[in-house]
Amino acid sequence: MIPLRRSFVGFCLVVLLAIMGMWAARCRAAADDGPAAREKQEKSAKIGSVDLRPFLEGKGLKTRVQGSRNTCSVFTLAGALEYALAKKNGKCDAPLSVEFLNWASNQANGVLEDGSYFSDLWKGFENHGACPEADMPYRDEFDPETRPSDEARARAKPLRGAGFRIHWIKYWNPNVGLTDRQFENVKRALELGWPVCGGFLWPKNGQQQWNDGVLEMRPRDQVRDGHSVLLVGYRDDPNKPGGGVFLIRNSDGQFRDGAMSYEYVKAYMNDAIWIDDVDREEDPSARQWAPRAPRRKPWWLR
Repeated sequence: MIPLRRSFVGFCLVVLLAIMGMWAARCRAAADDGPAAREKQEKSAKIGSVDLRPFLEGKGLKTRVQGSRNTCSVFTLAGALEYALAKKNGKCDAPLSVEFLNWASNQANGVLEDGSYFSDLWKGFENHGACPEADMPYRDEFDPETRPSDEARARAKPLRGAGFRIHWIKYWNPNVGLTDRQFENVKRALELGWPVCGGFLWPKNGQQQWNDGVLEMRPRDQVRDGHSVLLVGYRDDPNKPGGGVFLIRNSDGQFRDGAMSYEYVKAYMNDAIWIDDVDREEDPSARQWAPRAPRRKPWWLR
């Protein structure tokens, strides 16, 4: 008799759980059809845009010029760090020294070169920090013997503990462009309010053309490796190649505040990172949309 009762109780529990599951499913379906869900669907269907330039301009963060040196990636990373600093403290008292970041990267990498990869620049920043521009001004020409003063190094150290962190969307690989997910993660980082540092295959000399401020697409045999710019927004536009454009800050060339089509970015983006502040209260959407780095670095970055 006891085993029979246990069987009956178990059967009732199974039925009860099934009914509860059906009820929960109906509640979710009702919620999905509610006003909030419809509003969300309507928003996602609209043409989207993000523009971080008003924040940059409001904090006095201007596009700087690299001149004839190969320091585009250093200017790009410096711009992302200045943005993160302004967002953390509400201001950025002075531009960061590109010359110091270039030196720090060489120290971390064990070479004496002008310009660097984002990975080596970040290593240099983690080891040495970054000082204001006035403490180690940018030079017209690269001098491998240039060293920061003791005062500059002392003022650079506090930024090492400022709580900034790097997020990789794509590790450097000039042989392939962005996957669909990587492309969406570039947009998501901008939507979360953080500019994206991007290295690109760039038009060769004589092949670079801009149409109304937008860099024109070029076939692969007319591009080289490469050039870095800071992506500071995007604008969906079905009339543009690929369905829209990314807004950029460019330390070289005529259009320093120009744009690149989705088509160009997806085809020719070599690497992509963004920098944020670990101490900021995390937006719940960041957990869902924040780009994630691959589990292992490729061999050339280890």
